[in-house]
Amino acid sequence: METPQGQRLICHSRGKKSQGLVGDRVLWQASTDEGTIEKIEPRRNVFYRQDEIRTKSFATNLDQILILIAAEPEFSSSQLSRALIAAEAEHIKPIIALNKSDLVEPFARAWEWLRPYRQMHYGVLPLSLKQSSEVDHVELLKLLHGKTTLVLGPSGAGKSTLINLLAPGALAQTGEISQALNSGKHTTTSTTGTGWIPTRPPR
Repeated sequence: METPQGQRLICHSRGKKSQGLVGDRVLWQASTDEGTIEKIEPRRNVFYRQDEIRTKSFATNLDQILILIAAEPEFSSSQLSRALIAAEAEHIKPIIALNKSDLVEPFARAWEWLRPYRQMHYGVLPLSLKQSSEVDHVELLKLLHGKTTLVLGPSGAGKSTLINLLAPGALAQTGEISQALNSGKHTTTSTTGTGWIPTRPPR
């Protein structure tokens, strides 16, 4: 949990099962060096994934999601569609970003494949995170400014690179929290907030 002053604390829910999600606003009680979540405030929305077996919730109180895909490796059209459907169902604005524009031929193929999406109200933002294009960053920051955004994307799309560019030290902080929670090695898939960029301070 992060306080309005920016202090980060490990907080535990009462009971055996945690009901909290990334993005929750909570009422909590401090202890010596941790805290207890007493109440979760009402949520504006919940972004979740559902299949034949289970439903997994990712984050809540979102303004938008950034679906980050890349010219290489090849992305899944079904995953992209499911993400868009889930966002629309919760009235969350989706943004599609296609990374690795420096890979000319693969990017051209992917860009053409995304033509139907570019012709719809989604639009597609071209990116080259590896080359750190200032133009790309300015356009992306305009879209993210003042918004709470969840970043989604397959492995290799550039999520970690993007987060390091937008919030230096974020992955290091997440790694520290994950280690404290003993949540495993894959910090970029944990629910500690790796893929959640709060571009405004929590209330």
